[in-house]
Amino acid sequence: MPITFQVTNTPANEVSNLPAFSLKQILPKKQTSNYELIASSLPKVDPRDQGSDTDLLFVGSNAFVLSALKCYSLHHHLVIRPDDVWISICTQFSNYVNAHAEELREMFVAFEGKKELIVYGSGNLYSADYESLCQDMTMQISKNIKDSSIRDWIMNDFSTTTALDRMVSAVMLMSTTKSYFDYKFHLLCNLPSVTLLGEVEDWVKVRERANKLLEFNVDGCIMGWSQKLFPVLDKLVETSKGNIDCDWWNRIVNRHGGGSGPRYISGWITVFNVFSENGKWLGNEESDEWYVIDDNDVARGYVNVPVTINDNGTEHKTELFAGHFCCQKGKDNKTIQPRVDWALFELK
Repeated sequence: MPITFQVTNTPANEVSNLPAFSLKQILPKKQTSNYELIASSLPKVDPRDQGSDTDLLFVGSNAFVLSALKCYSLHHHLVIRPDDVWISICTQFSNYVNAHAEELREMFVAFEGKKELIVYGSGNLYSADYESLCQDMTMQISKNIKDSSIRDWIMNDFSTTTALDRMVSAVMLMSTTKSYFDYKFHLLCNLPSVTLLGEVEDWVKVRERANKLLEFNVDGCIMGWSQKLFPVLDKLVETSKGNIDCDWWNRIVNRHGGGSGPRYISGWITVFNVFSENGKWLGNEESDEWYVIDDNDVARGYVNVPVTINDNGTEHKTELFAGHFCCQKGKDNKTIQPRVDWALFELK
């Protein structure tokens, strides 16, 4: 239970004449005029107006150490939580590990250089749940360090611990191991809901039919394709049985890049776009889980074939098209469904 006690007979003074805190004060001086605040745990998110809440006080670059100094010097009551002490220790430990990263490498990881760790979340730059992303990243770190218990050792777990404390200690772990890992948050748009039509037997039949593709493997591409295609088909079978993996479905597609540069798509939907219209292999074998494909390389979803039609002695040169031409909007005005169609054109 909390304990309050008198250290001396000196009465506590009211807090006054301490400057208000602004997020700008934590940035390196060279960056204080060129930044944008994306997210924060602080009650106000406008960095230009952060100092308007007078309950937030600036005491210096280390609020734990220097708050004690201010309380001692100006005679104020001091409140400390176990979380404050442990986070202060972890801050110091992070500084030490990064200063001795190579000497400590063998204690943390079994590889040279840095490994890239990726976690996935929903939303965009401004709406993403960064607390969840950081928690997920700590799990990735624990899977890639020699002693996975280091995660639980660093993470706050006291009676006073809040979600905010867990977020901060997650970043402490990330900082402690930043000499060994590069961190990436991949933000994906949300897929609200999905309907799989047909019966379980239909989805099983699709999966079984796909096995025959391997008989046509003349250059290794079919084999490479099958290694990513077949697990996707297996997941579709599982979904049809009611075994729903929402995380997997929300990773159906992702988009990267933009602006003046190229744009790319990834996600498991790319297993259905590995050959160009000319049969060129588009798969990027260096990608971690799914293929990454240039927007401009998305092959059309239909085929065409020339057909000569003899209409009672008169020949017509035609072209027959079939496949996925377009999508159908649902009656609820909230649904999109790809549809298959065909069309026959006479070539003039």
